[in-house]
Amino acid sequence: MKTVLKTVSVIALSMLAAGAAHAETLRFATTLPEADNPETRAMKAFEQYVEFHSNGDIDVQLLHGGVGGDRELLENVRNGIFQMTATTDGALASFYPKVQVFSVPYLFRSTRAAVTFMNEAPIMEEFAQDVESTAGLRIVGYAADGFRNFVNNKHPIKTPDDLQGLKLRSMESPVMISLMESLGAAPTPIPFPESAMAIRQGVVDGGENPPSTVINGGWAEVIKYMSLDEHIFSAVFVYANPSFLDGLSDQSRAAVLDGVQLYNSIMLAGKGQGYLTDTQRIRDMGVEVYVNTPEEKQALRDVAQQPVIDFLSEELGADFVQNFISAVKETESKLY
Repeated sequence: MKTVLKTVSVIALSMLAAGAAHAETLRFATTLPEADNPETRAMKAFEQYVEFHSNGDIDVQLLHGGVGGDRELLENVRNGIFQMTATTDGALASFYPKVQVFSVPYLFRSTRAAVTFMNEAPIMEEFAQDVESTAGLRIVGYAADGFRNFVNNKHPIKTPDDLQGLKLRSMESPVMISLMESLGAAPTPIPFPESAMAIRQGVVDGGENPPSTVINGGWAEVIKYMSLDEHIFSAVFVYANPSFLDGLSDQSRAAVLDGVQLYNSIMLAGKGQGYLTDTQRIRDMGVEVYVNTPEEKQALRDVAQQPVIDFLSEELGADFVQNFISAVKETESKLY
């Protein structure tokens, strides 16, 4: 009897070992460190889901920080060094310039509108197909990083006039520079790690970022005003290597794609709650937080949007930009 049990145990262990040996490795990389944040929670849930629902045929390895910037991650996914990553939309611009259309100011009314548009609008199917054929990256899911808002040390931003002459830290982005110039501000490109000190020393009067970045970047300690004008929605795209995904069994591919939906849900919930809690934390740190009205946002949109549309139309093609904006409006009209 003992011999039989021993033989069964050996066979079982051999089968497990064989299964482990044939497991596909899925490296999911991010620039962010492992921490108590929506990204980490979403990635860990993805790992557990995929490994369970693939019956162990996929070994998910989460790589947090220290593996390069967003551009390097996309390059590595494209080359098959990593199999998946998730980045904000701007990181794709080096590979696919048309993604800059997401930077049209005041394009989306809400996170719900943006996420619905990305998941349901027919134009986004064409967008994703074009990204894959042009950049070699397959978009398998959409989430959100949050809306960007203006902060400064002079006064709340309620009207376009409030931005006149303000020196604002800007990303080295032609679209962002065009946005700030259209509102009469003076954009000043400064590397993000140096930006808090630049605000403290008066090199610039402020800048723009989501609430989480205002806190994590040390800005909340050096600014006096934050205005929730929500001028740009920061989307998150989840990418996979096409060859890797197509090479999986039907069950394993379904596990990955369903796992991405779980990732997206956790990200959206975490970022949505975080937007509110981070804003309150900024208030608690002594910053005056002003919530812009729909009428004030419209006034800012009337001044800022067309110059950026004109710039992007020259860069990306007028038909593409206009069709994209029209598709957003169509989605929102169904929602509201």
